[in-house]
Amino acid sequence: MNIDRFDGLSDELLFLIFSKIQDAQSLCRCSLVSKRFASLIPMVDSVLLTVPPPKSISKPNPSLFFNFVAKPLIQFLHHIVLPQYSSLSFHSNGNSIHRFSSEVLKKFSHVTSLRIRLPRHGGELGADGSDSFLKWEADFGRELESCLVLGAISSRKSNELPRIPKLDDSGLAADELKLRVAWMISCLLAASARHSLVKQIAVADNLIMLRNLVIEDGSKQGRLNMGEDQLKELRKRVKSQSPLDRTKLPAISIKLWNVPLLEVSDSGSVMKGATVIVIRPVDQEMMKIKSDGDLLAGAFHGDVEGEDFCEAVKDLVKEKKPYLMEMDSF
Repeated sequence: MNIDRFDGLSDELLFLIFSKIQDAQSLCRCSLVSKRFASLIPMVDSVLLTVPPPKSISKPNPSLFFNFVAKPLIQFLHHIVLPQYSSLSFHSNGNSIHRFSSEVLKKFSHVTSLRIRLPRHGGELGADGSDSFLKWEADFGRELESCLVLGAISSRKSNELPRIPKLDDSGLAADELKLRVAWMISCLLAASARHSLVKQIAVADNLIMLRNLVIEDGSKQGRLNMGEDQLKELRKRVKSQSPLDRTKLPAISIKLWNVPLLEVSDSGSVMKGATVIVIRPVDQEMMKIKSDGDLLAGAFHGDVEGEDFCEAVKDLVKEKKPYLMEMDSF
């Protein structure tokens, strides 16, 4: 006689086990085991959805120039100069991810915290084996509220260097500044694309209880955050427009700090051309709630590399005068 050991477990204990799993696809498979499982799993309130990579992935160009300059600027030009073509491409990719997300998430009815992990696309800085570094984190409501970008030409362990050189801190040359602007534009466009995906997810009837949403990528390069108030604000706006509209970025105020060489003591890394960029909408700059230092202190929670970098540059942001720029809406 076969004995089902799960019959000896209470619903409360089973639900606790399912809540610890979090992975949406694993939970969906568990729901097929029995009617009892199927009745408990939709109640799980914290879910991680990992989006699988597309079946065909084009081979990335390994050129450092391509990764640092050409690719971000090509993306920028496609969005600004050729919006009709980029829109078609974006809608095609966005629809594919949205269909997959909707199919999996429709099995859950009580989700309050959702993390979506997008696949690596192979073109991230450092994906070609180089030691370059780039990370970003953006907060959105109905539009961009703030974005923090951390970057470096190279990041290596201090024990890999024969000696730590002294570099001139006279400021960025024109080409170096253009490179940082290309990083920034690339990160902003990635954040905008993810926010467009949120606009499709946020209106789903079964996700009305959602209070916290994070969309990140498999390479941990970028992260979009939205809290309860931000999601409520977005839902009100989405009702009056097509969810597939690309999120337009507002006119922005930019602060950029750069240091030729940065020693990150917590991780033992040495970063060449270390850069911090703080981005806010122009009309919110004067009434910002968080200082630049506070924005750094609360960023990249759970990402050790990002947290270490922020800790290393917090004094730099307080003491060194930044480059100041503004950019029109796009």
